Amino acid sequence: RALRDGMPADVQQFMNENGLEWWCGEVLKRLSLFQRQQIFKDASVASGVRNPSGVVMSRVKSIVDIGELMSIFIDLNSVDPDVQEELLNLTPEQQSAVISPGIYLQNVRNPSTAVRSRINNVLSGREAVARR
Repeated sequence: RALRDGMPADVQQFMNENGLEWWCGEVLKRLSLFQRQQIFKDASVASGVRNPSGVVMSRVKSIVDIGELMSIFIDLNSVDPDVQEELLNLTPEQQSAVISPGIYLQNVRNPSTAVRSRINNVLSGREAVARR
């Protein structure tokens, strides 16, 4: 049974119980039922922490392979086709580095430009996002 916006009921309940951000639900709904169940069984890990969405995403990254994470990253951030191609031409290690600062790009005007910047940083041997 799915709720509004195609959000599966199990994901909506998990989000409500753990105080997760909306984008975390968008990631979870793109996973298989089996993958979600693996994440949900460790739900107690996310309770009482300052950043429950971060804890859940760490669990997602440990269960889901980089190819699937890359598809979710591209979809979630509406990355344009040229930048998608650049991402898919990276090695799995480079793709992981690009995603490392966060699977959802927050507070950016143009997600594709932000992703291209992350790619260029990784290809130059730097962290995907410079620390301030």
